[in-house]
Amino acid sequence: MAHQSLYLENRSLTPDWHPHLPIRCALVRWAILCVLLALAFLPLGTTLAQTAPSSAIPKNSGPYDSASFAAELHKIHDSITKSAGNARDIDAIRVQLPASWKIDTPESQYEVSSAPLRSLLECHGCDSTKLRSQVEEAGIWIDTLAAHVKSYAAPEITGESAARLQLNQILQRREFAPARPLSKWDLLRQRINEWLVRLIQKFLRGIGAHGTGVEVFFWLVFLAVVGCLALLLVRFWIDRARREELQNVGAVSVHVTWQECVRAAREAAKRGDFREAVHAVYWAGITCLEDEGAIAQDRTRTPREHLRLFTERAAADESPTSGRVACLAELTARVERVWYGNSPAGAQDFEACMNQAEELGCRMQ
Repeated sequence: MAHQSLYLENRSLTPDWHPHLPIRCALVRWAILCVLLALAFLPLGTTLAQTAPSSAIPKNSGPYDSASFAAELHKIHDSITKSAGNARDIDAIRVQLPASWKIDTPESQYEVSSAPLRSLLECHGCDSTKLRSQVEEAGIWIDTLAAHVKSYAAPEITGESAARLQLNQILQRREFAPARPLSKWDLLRQRINEWLVRLIQKFLRGIGAHGTGVEVFFWLVFLAVVGCLALLLVRFWIDRARREELQNVGAVSVHVTWQECVRAAREAAKRGDFREAVHAVYWAGITCLEDEGAIAQDRTRTPREHLRLFTERAAADESPTSGRVACLAELTARVERVWYGNSPAGAQDFEACMNQAEELGCRMQ
């Protein structure tokens, strides 16, 4: 009775108490503990899931044939490319590579080691630049190996097949093409040729009937041949002289001043060599413009190029030098006509060139 009264008193003090309440509390505590453990191990599971990249390749060592091994190399190359230089993905690909690949060929079985590729893909603690460089080298190594495999697998053309191929190439040339019907243009040319042959034959028969006509015709042909040869010789001598003169222009020393050029022009004029005098006065004007900075110093340019550069420089600077441009244009035309065109020159040409050079800045006094 005492225990029962105590039980009743305790029950009255805790109106929500139930006989199964301790068991329920224990179950709740175990459920909370399981949830906390699951939350604690969730990041670890996510990390492990991320460790295996989608670009990982199956570890297969073969044996392959030539075509399948080339395809496997391309698959590895694609996996490396998809990794985009991620160090974790590259390391996963390296781990998945077999130690070697076995290749079966009709002759024998070969084994290709993957050690060079694995060493290229191994980069612990590398920066992004070095990692990209090693990835590029690995791609080159894979492409080179695949190219060797494909060339080995390609059938070789030897013996009778090679001779047949060469014969087909020869027979496809233009001279072995089948005869085709003549076009309208071919027929017209054939008729013109036949008419010319008949005309020449008729002319020769007419001359052959008269002894004097044959002699006259012979001397006409002889004179024509001699005249053609003489014309060729004259043209050769003129071209040779022009080439020598162009070489003389390029051989002018860059250290010669315009005063020395003027002095040489006057000495040539005293000798009566006005052609040389005009040439020297022209280079005096060009040297003066070079000293002034109006044109750049370059003896390989032609007179027409010097004129073009000076005109462009004057237009760009917007300076009132139209008179000097006109003087240089006239001096250039005169030296081209006298020096390069082998036209005769006189004292008037020399005086005109001196005046134009003075307008360009050469002080003659």
